[in-house]
Amino acid sequence: MTDIDIPEDTRKSRLPKPQATVIADEIVRAAERFAAFREQYPNGYVEASIDRVIEHPDGNVTYVMNAAAYLVRPSIGTVSRPDATAWAQGSTKDENAIIAGSPLESADTIARSRALRNLGILDGSEPRTVKIREPQSDEDIGHDVCMARNRSQIVQGELGKLMSDRGFKWSQATVSAVENGERQLRLIEAQHLAEIIGFRT
Repeated sequence: MTDIDIPEDTRKSRLPKPQATVIADEIVRAAERFAAFREQYPNGYVEASIDRVIEHPDGNVTYVMNAAAYLVRPSIGTVSRPDATAWAQGSTKDENAIIAGSPLESADTIARSRALRNLGILDGSEPRTVKIREPQSDEDIGHDVCMARNRSQIVQGELGKLMSDRGFKWSQATVSAVENGERQLRLIEAQHLAEIIGFRT
């Protein structure tokens, strides 16, 4: 009888990876996604909150977290629609030891990472270009500043003071001139306005 050499099967399985492996991969990718997000969107923001806590009869606990990602951090006191959302859960009975040991922290990390993935950060596809509308005139920019300021419920004088506190020679008259399109807005000023009132062009 002749020996037959059977080549090793190098085909990839089409079966899904075990859940524990998928979750472990997500935790590893999270740090990479956070770093890439900070690099691409330095004014971006990701938040997570507990959606619910499920206490099981066997004494185990499952935490469900929701996460939201913003290309520009929303101003305090304003309601902004997130650019991407996601959810994740972590349980003390998870087969992954990392998650079972720290279910709340794991769910928080994975939810935030998934929100960034849904935003297009290291999602395995081609890099996504976010189209930002370019105003056609100083009047358009001024209108956008005015709308952002009103959403933040800040009066012109207060905004002028906040910008002045950041080292700019701004006053109520400066804010008025910008909003009326009578004064050009510099890029560095726009970046600070984004932090103060959530201004976006």
